[in-house]
Amino acid sequence: MASFLSPQLMRLFRYVRPYTFRLSLGVILVAFVAIAEGGVALMIKLAVDFVLNPSATSSRLPLLTVPWSGQIIYLNDYFPPRFHNVATIFAISLVILFLAKAVAEYLGTTQIQYAGLSAVTDLRNQVYARVIRQPIGFFQHHPTGRLISTVINDVERVRYALSEWLADLFLKVFTFTVFVAVLLGINWRMALGCALLLPLVAWPVNKFGRKIRGSAENSQARLADLSQILQETVSGNRVVKAFGMEDFEIGKFREAARNLLRENMRWVRAAVITGPLMDLLGAIAIPVLLLYARNQIRHNLMTEGMFFAFLYAMFNAYMPIKRTGYIYQQLQAVRGVSAQVFAYLDREEEHSDQPGAKPLAPFLHEIEFTNVGFAYDDDSPSAVLDGISLKARRGEVIALVGSSGAGKTTLVNLLPRFYEATSGTIRIDGVDTRGVTIRSLREQIAMVTQENILFFDTVWNNICYGLANIPKEKVIAAAQAAMAHDFIMDLPKGYDTLIGERGTRLSGGQRQRIAIARAILKDSPILILDEATSELDAESEMSVQKALANLMVGRTTFVIAHRLATIRRADKILVLEDGQIRESGTHPELIARGGTYARLHDLQFADDDVMATAPSAPNLTAPAETI
Repeated sequence: MASFLSPQLMRLFRYVRPYTFRLSLGVILVAFVAIAEGGVALMIKLAVDFVLNPSATSSRLPLLTVPWSGQIIYLNDYFPPRFHNVATIFAISLVILFLAKAVAEYLGTTQIQYAGLSAVTDLRNQVYARVIRQPIGFFQHHPTGRLISTVINDVERVRYALSEWLADLFLKVFTFTVFVAVLLGINWRMALGCALLLPLVAWPVNKFGRKIRGSAENSQARLADLSQILQETVSGNRVVKAFGMEDFEIGKFREAARNLLRENMRWVRAAVITGPLMDLLGAIAIPVLLLYARNQIRHNLMTEGMFFAFLYAMFNAYMPIKRTGYIYQQLQAVRGVSAQVFAYLDREEEHSDQPGAKPLAPFLHEIEFTNVGFAYDDDSPSAVLDGISLKARRGEVIALVGSSGAGKTTLVNLLPRFYEATSGTIRIDGVDTRGVTIRSLREQIAMVTQENILFFDTVWNNICYGLANIPKEKVIAAAQAAMAHDFIMDLPKGYDTLIGERGTRLSGGQRQRIAIARAILKDSPILILDEATSELDAESEMSVQKALANLMVGRTTFVIAHRLATIRRADKILVLEDGQIRESGTHPELIARGGTYARLHDLQFADDDVMATAPSAPNLTAPAETI
């Protein structure tokens, strides 16, 4: 009982509370089903002793004797006096009994399952909402495949506990109770004799249930490994094919599948062994009952009908025990599976708005970083950013340059509060961003990054992402400003064309221009461009640069770029090194200063000159004499 009422399971069952009415209605109906099952046992006694017995002369059918009072309830009492034939009364009663039982079982089971399935839907929605609201750092430490496995596979296992097994558990508990009452009513001595075997049944169920719980948790972890491999190889299929690693990945997947098989078989072996053990105990009990009943019948203490009714009730009381044992073991598996589900539910969401946080007023004047520092971990020995101070007035273009790992992307991620600064302050028009609502802050910031995420949806919905009821003219105007309208109209269904997962049906330049159109439509006063043209060819880059120029008009823009030629016209260029701003100024000022920026500039353009003057590489696949 303690395992049935474990904290994990009780927490799961709390999700059923909003559907108490349907659950209660279903419980009442399955209770009636159990009573009807007990009625079938009593009907067996009548069939053997009266309907099938040629020597029976009584026209009265004694259904049961009320305990303690000794009053006999006759089946005839529920029929009009004109019904006096025993077979007719029995046949009509049996049909009504089974019909009522079938209707009640259907309605009761569907009501309980509706409550369970609705509870699981609420649980899955809550898990997804909690995961999606985690800070960005969470997704850097939790692989996508494992998250998918938890939200889909683990919650699906929980579904069986709250729907099918919950309905089955209520039915079996009521059925067991009714048949125990029938057994006691027929012959309490035989019933108590059967009860002596119950401890022998409960011991293996409890013992193997603990093993199942641990194995189920390990099994879901192995399933998460499979999901992770599948997610990586499907999303990275071009890399797999380019390096000819199909066989390697297949072997890796098969090894993970073998590990999953081993874990599954561990709990399967523990689960299936209880059934044969219980059958063995039944094989011991039946011969003893036969010998006892034979003696009772010989001394007219029991009729053949009573014995067959007892045997029927005993087997039907035994089946709920067997099934409840199976459900108990499956619930132990669910306890193991739900551990990761609740681990995600118990995680704190992204830093919520501070008490009293107010919406940020529309940006008008200046963004200011004052002595800002940041470290990913509190116990990290070194900070990613240290002592960052800068100002950006409305309409200015601020360029951030530096080597990889200097902290450029981290710096701009602090502005929309993807991360919280560990020291210093960030102010917009003099207002500390930590004192405003996150939604109002991010509504004023648009981003175009190196790898823009487009969704498996239409071009239209990708451009309008996060916005509702946008006039067609505004969407088309945004696409035209992003230099995207012409190629969109060339697509099979224009703006209604599905662009594939992550926009894979479009070229890199087309994906960037869709992302730029999305940013233009959002019309935010603050813009972040993170390597927006780094992976494009010359022609695509030219189109994207024109689109970016349209996007940047009138906006305060932070630009991260390795190609220094793209930032020469920036109002201010900041050179980051080791998480600090080493240089600041315009392009001519920094070149004249001859510092880090000038060195990076000279190195980059020297490399371009070398590549331009280098002789063509030999054709390594040609025959030797042609090289």
